[in-house]
Amino acid sequence: MGGRFTVKGTAILDEPTSPPRATAARDFDALLEAEQGGLLRLARRLVWDGEEARDLVQATLADAYEKRHALRDVKAGPAWLRSILVSRAMGHLRRRRVWTLVREALDFGPSHDLSPEEHFAGAERWRSFGRALRTLPAQQATAFTLRYLEGLDLDAIAGAMRIGRGTVRIHLYRALKKLKAADALEGDTP
Repeated sequence: MGGRFTVKGTAILDEPTSPPRATAARDFDALLEAEQGGLLRLARRLVWDGEEARDLVQATLADAYEKRHALRDVKAGPAWLRSILVSRAMGHLRRRRVWTLVREALDFGPSHDLSPEEHFAGAERWRSFGRALRTLPAQQATAFTLRYLEGLDLDAIAGAMRIGRGTVRIHLYRALKKLKAADALEGDTP
């Protein structure tokens, strides 16, 4: 009988125990299941393309699975997953920016069609905002997205981006300044 025995009232119950590794695996699987929707939403807001966002989330989950033993506390899991996703998204944005410059230099036309989310939103203002956000350097766009579209605080953004809180503030300031100059934001908002 490899289990523990507990006394409940006058009955003795056999409680099977599972190895700690199996429990940790269940906790990790539950973490991935619980966070997958939020990761997809964040990825969509970072790259502004539904298909690319799904690819980034899948790559993030694969990375997380490979690195799962590095996660010591499941409670830190959501921030850890966001950090992996943000890192992947920033690399993706850098590569896309280079490809966009090459396409424009070779006159291949627009780099991609509008995503279904952009069509659904339908407002020219939203598309204009998305275009302006995509022109920002990757770190500025990421900091802006995490702060104003995801609602994360500065410490969470610093952790996700693996930079200091002061650097986050600088990226946010520069992003806001550029977005206002491009008329993508009005007034004192956000």
